[in-house]
Amino acid sequence: MMKSLLLPVLLGLALSVPAAEKKEDVPPKAGSADVRKEAGEAVDATKAKARQERDEFVGKAQKELAELNKKMAELKKKAKKLSGEGKAKLDRQIQDLEPELKAAEQKLADLKSATGEKWEELKAGVSGAIGRLKQSMQKTREGDH
Repeated sequence: MMKSLLLPVLLGLALSVPAAEKKEDVPPKAGSADVRKEAGEAVDATKAKARQERDEFVGKAQKELAELNKKMAELKKKAKKLSGEGKAKLDRQIQDLEPELKAAEQKLADLKSATGEKWEELKAGVSGAIGRLKQSMQKTREGDH
């Protein structure tokens, strides 16, 4: 009878040892410090991406405005060579374009210091101002040929 009791006890012990060893397969729970660290890293990555997008947009807008300033200088140079009604017409067109150019430059300056939702709003304003100025300048250039 002792043998019949000993066998189940030994079998129970043998099965409980591997079960105790299995506990290390369970992943450790993440602590609040780990969660905060991961959240902070995600925020930093998002901020870095936003800065990169902002820098790229500002760089592109600056190049476009530099090109438009160059075209404006060409128009002024051309107006100096003209006389009569042609000169008067081009001078008026240049006078109409100058405020648009200044407004686009001001919007870009405002954009550089803006953050968050205001930045998105100003970004759209800069894009629109540059687009309108390009169209106006193109019409002016086409009109003097």
